[in-house]
Amino acid sequence: MGSTGCFLVAYDFNDRKQKLWNTFLNRSGLNESRSIVIDNAPHDNIHAEKGSNTYFEFSGYLEGLEKIGSKNLDQVFIFNDTLFEHHATSMWADYIRNIKPSRDGIYGDGRIEPVIWDSKPLRILASWHFLLQGKVAIDIFDKTLREVLLDFDEPLIINEEYKTYRERYLSGGVFSGYSLSGKLDSKEDIQRKIKCIDTEHRLGRALDENSVIIPYSGYRYRLVHLVDRFLSFKRRIKSKVFS
Repeated sequence: MGSTGCFLVAYDFNDRKQKLWNTFLNRSGLNESRSIVIDNAPHDNIHAEKGSNTYFEFSGYLEGLEKIGSKNLDQVFIFNDTLFEHHATSMWADYIRNIKPSRDGIYGDGRIEPVIWDSKPLRILASWHFLLQGKVAIDIFDKTLREVLLDFDEPLIINEEYKTYRERYLSGGVFSGYSLSGKLDSKEDIQRKIKCIDTEHRLGRALDENSVIIPYSGYRYRLVHLVDRFLSFKRRIKSKVFS
């Protein structure tokens, strides 16, 4: 087994998130690895490395890879702090503890979006978490994300159907769409979310073209994914009621 690192990209890494992160590390077994936190908030934080927040969590991922010394690692776990708000944290910790990658590649929470791009379905890994297995995968992820971020401010226009899909997603609904649509209070919030969606999709397509995407599978994953979907449903209800 090679050397392992993990990092969390957060915004305002406070005492609550520190406790949740420590609990997650212990339960997942990642407390044995080299771990750091990137805090994208503008104030200094003695418990975390300073992130630029240039491209929100995506620049944090690049900064995390650099600060953790990923070139000297064989395995890197990446998370952002939606781990604590949007996901079944304890169940994911148990799942991570038992992961045994079968081959090198980029593992994660897979999605097939209802989008056809150049005659192919859009396969992505949800950008809240990645497992980079092997030095080649770490290098591909770093280089690919850098290339994708060159277009961060450029809207992704695949076709009219894609624009309609994205608008429908952002408007949210009880059973589908962005679960916090009611929290998008300003044009700036909406534009930020659009840029992050476009980046997630560009990154997914680029990694797919490199044949390195390995979506998690098996009954343990299906169970934790099902609980995540239930938590998302609860957020949609709350967002619609209180927006």
